[in-house]
Amino acid sequence: EWPQVAKQIWDLPRREYQYAAMELCAKKLKSYLPGHLELFEYMIQDRSWWDTVDFIAGTLVGGLFRMHPQLIGPAVMRWTAGPDFWFHRCSILFQLKYGKKTDAPLLFRLCRDFAGEKEFFIRKAIGWALRQYSKSEPAAVRDFIGRQKLSPLSRKEASKYI
Repeated sequence: EWPQVAKQIWDLPRREYQYAAMELCAKKLKSYLPGHLELFEYMIQDRSWWDTVDFIAGTLVGGLFRMHPQLIGPAVMRWTAGPDFWFHRCSILFQLKYGKKTDAPLLFRLCRDFAGEKEFFIRKAIGWALRQYSKSEPAAVRDFIGRQKLSPLSRKEASKYI
């Protein structure tokens, strides 16, 4: 019943309720099922802002995709084909906590695909995702940013630890 409760809490009017709903979902990580993606997509799209989308991407969606990797391809394809930059950001950030288990070809492809974006939140996401991955694979990130044209913001963020 937790997904229904989380959605009811999410739909309440104050911002603190969205934080509470996200925390409830995070506490239920071990019980994630493929169908929970629908709730997380609703949360990404409804009252979107960087702090909620980042938590949903890195914790909720990242956890769901780790447990159910068959969801990654279809979801990322759908998200990146659409116009909503919050879904674009989520597709870039969901692997933030994956470390050495990051799907580097997917991460680098998404960074390349969105490298020309003017949207601040996308440029920042690219840099952040690359910076996190550089903690595990600094040579791979160094090589990527050496070959790829990135915005100054993305490049600065990506280079922080290398």
